[in-house]
Amino acid sequence: MRVLLIGKGGREHAIAWKISQSKLLTKLYLWPGNPGMKTLGELFPVSPSADFASLIAAAKQNHIDMVVSGPEAPLSEGLADAFAAAGIPTFGPVQAVAQLESSKAFAKAIMTKAKIPTAAFKVVHSEDECRAEALAMLSASGGVVLKASGLAAGKGVFVCRNADEVTAGIERLYHSDMKAAATDVVIEEVLHGRECSYFCFLGKAGPLSLGFAVDYKRLNDGDQGPNTGGMGCYAPVPWLPEGAAARVQAEVIEPLLKALKNEGLTYQGCLYVGLMWSPTKGPQVVEFNVRLGDPEAQVLALHDDRDWLGWMAASCGLTGGVQRPEGQSDRQRQLTGKPAAVVVVMAAASYPYGNDAGTVATLPESLFASNPDASVVTFAANVATKTDGVITTSTGRVLTVGARGANFVEARALAYAQVEQLAKIWAGSRWRGDIALAVET
Repeated sequence: MRVLLIGKGGREHAIAWKISQSKLLTKLYLWPGNPGMKTLGELFPVSPSADFASLIAAAKQNHIDMVVSGPEAPLSEGLADAFAAAGIPTFGPVQAVAQLESSKAFAKAIMTKAKIPTAAFKVVHSEDECRAEALAMLSASGGVVLKASGLAAGKGVFVCRNADEVTAGIERLYHSDMKAAATDVVIEEVLHGRECSYFCFLGKAGPLSLGFAVDYKRLNDGDQGPNTGGMGCYAPVPWLPEGAAARVQAEVIEPLLKALKNEGLTYQGCLYVGLMWSPTKGPQVVEFNVRLGDPEAQVLALHDDRDWLGWMAASCGLTGGVQRPEGQSDRQRQLTGKPAAVVVVMAAASYPYGNDAGTVATLPESLFASNPDASVVTFAANVATKTDGVITTSTGRVLTVGARGANFVEARALAYAQVEQLAKIWAGSRWRGDIALAVET
């Protein structure tokens, strides 16, 4: 298969790393890609600012069999619709379905119709209405969550325990570069339990489970500081009960697919289900995303030894020589001693709200070697190149360092040893020191 992968971050680097290992792959094209990914595929000969029409024309010229979209933004803009109209299947949902992520208000409405367990909520349309409703919910329950309905790079959620935190959240929503995503704001009750995320590939092959992961969303150790796009992750999730995946399928995935069908919609691509798992209530949906997460994609790529390209092809109905992939359940994989995986994000000091690259460091090309059997892998998220081709650090989340071991203690030690070595090169970096610390069974 000739595959075009859309995106340029750490998630896309991990997806490229997995796709490149498949025996089904003939050639992998990357658009726009990043310098750390260049050992895995060929940069697609189209400008990074090209529109869909230009991408489609180049895809036909290069005989692309399937497109894989890493990020959510192109899907929300209709990438899958455009390629489908041109006869090229996309692993990623059409625009109407991508509203599950691009509009939290739409997602909550679908959850209500499908009777999917989630937090009580209200959608507001102005700053004054947001303040009034948030303070009322805070007074009634002692906590409130404010969420920009639109896409906000994982930074549009504010969990507020007092009036000052409500004021600070509203300031970020309505008086920063986030305001376009906050035309509508979803106000929710605070859910109680432990957070995790569930991932599955949906489409013509039916639900194919990748299992669970736990993401660390807050900037600082101890879950302090603002929300980010994700500062680290681990997989699998040993503290979940037996049958967790089957329960999510029955209580969330199946009702969601039925509700979408009632709207005349079908899902093709990866579904990310953000969950709060309560000991008494079980899984309650925090959010839907219409793609693999970041850094969840990185940790799942390390943990899962199955052929993702085969799964993607089966989901898109490309059955010529592609068998429906089978695999053990996530729980079975835990019980048979499959390795634990841990990833740690290294970001610029100004992250998450600043765009200052700070101290810029030169990164060795050998850092991004593509060995599929390596115990430690570094994925490039936001790196740059100088005119001489030297790779350097940039802004935001820059690197994701991942490791796998026989258990979490081993995987964590390997990951942090690499982080400490990189910190000697890159003095301006920041990271959390408590990823996968004392994971409970």
